[in-house]
Amino acid sequence: MSEIKGSARSVPARVSAPRRAAPPATRSRAARVAVRGVFFANGAAFASWAARVPAVRDGLGLSTGGLAVALAGLAAGALAGLPLAGVAVARWGSRRTLIGGAVLFFGTLPLIPSAPGLVPLTVAAAMFAVGNSAVDVAMNTQGVLVERACSRPVMGGFHAMFSLGGISGAAVGGLAAAGDVGAGTHFLLTAVILFSVCCGATIFLLPDAPDTDAPDSGVPDTGIAGPAFAFPTRDLWAPALIALSALMGEGLMNDWGALYLRDVAGSSAGAAATGFAVFSAGMVVGRLAADRMRSRAATDRFVQGCSLLAGAGAVLALVAPAPGTGLVAYALIGLGLAPVVPVAFSHAASHTPQGPGPSIAAVSTVGYVGFLAGPPIVGGVAEAAGLRVTMAVLLIVTCALSVLAPRLGRV
Repeated sequence: MSEIKGSARSVPARVSAPRRAAPPATRSRAARVAVRGVFFANGAAFASWAARVPAVRDGLGLSTGGLAVALAGLAAGALAGLPLAGVAVARWGSRRTLIGGAVLFFGTLPLIPSAPGLVPLTVAAAMFAVGNSAVDVAMNTQGVLVERACSRPVMGGFHAMFSLGGISGAAVGGLAAAGDVGAGTHFLLTAVILFSVCCGATIFLLPDAPDTDAPDSGVPDTGIAGPAFAFPTRDLWAPALIALSALMGEGLMNDWGALYLRDVAGSSAGAAATGFAVFSAGMVVGRLAADRMRSRAATDRFVQGCSLLAGAGAVLALVAPAPGTGLVAYALIGLGLAPVVPVAFSHAASHTPQGPGPSIAAVSTVGYVGFLAGPPIVGGVAEAAGLRVTMAVLLIVTCALSVLAPRLGRV
């Protein structure tokens, strides 16, 4: 999920560090379309699973606790898969990692509804998440390569396609559930279609950047450089913590946003669902607009501006909880949080221009800890202190983003 350096109208020195001929414009455009397709497919597949969780639970007759065990397997697979994906990208390149991850990701999806019990379901969910992590790191690495080839920010648009894929996958999942289409049939068709999209996209992906600065050792250049695994170094902790904060904010909105509108703001169930849709739409719009805005502002000021926008939404939801103001607040939160993670990934990649995969994996691992662990922890506190705590924590998260932003530098 390469940093744009320099002034608003200059191509960053750090981004252009690999001195190699830029790919032809037509190839760059084809790669850009291909990466968009991969982001869309990834978001659609994961949302398809999320939309049919009740069907999977009912099909196995699981209790809430049993489902929690399976979801814990999903979370564990996601976190374990991120550093493994960094190793894979460093050793075999982002294209091969994407193909291998897609095989596991889409191949496991149809197996989930047919799992004969809780243990096989948990294993299948974990493997599904490992494949998702591999695709996630590989597609963000490709996004960095395309961004460098275009010499301008494009990562926001890629992440917008992921959000659009999520909305589409959830919508199709809802229609399938309403039409009594079995989860097995739904997942099989989804996997075949989206895997085909990913396979077709790999034809147009860019090669991983070779290290043209290195002296000729007589050993064939694999085009893959950098360490196999990059635990966040001092240079990477700033984007890692920014990703953690932003993803924690997204997780809070995903898990508690609709409930906050219903129980605190007094919205109807329908209006609460609309609030989440408004937040999601804000995320899409924010990511689509982010690239143009990033090219005109220093990175630190851009992230601070995003944090102020999201913080304003959190304040509005806190001080004036009502259905109407809640919708405005959720739109502001979505617009503000949307561009932050793409910026964090791009900035992390700029520190290892010859091998961005491990750095992206390291930042992703820290970031997804916030996404996965933050909402349950905050929910436990909210159980005792009330749901207003969730929005208060979101405000703290946006303040943390503002404080951390200068650590990225005026790049």
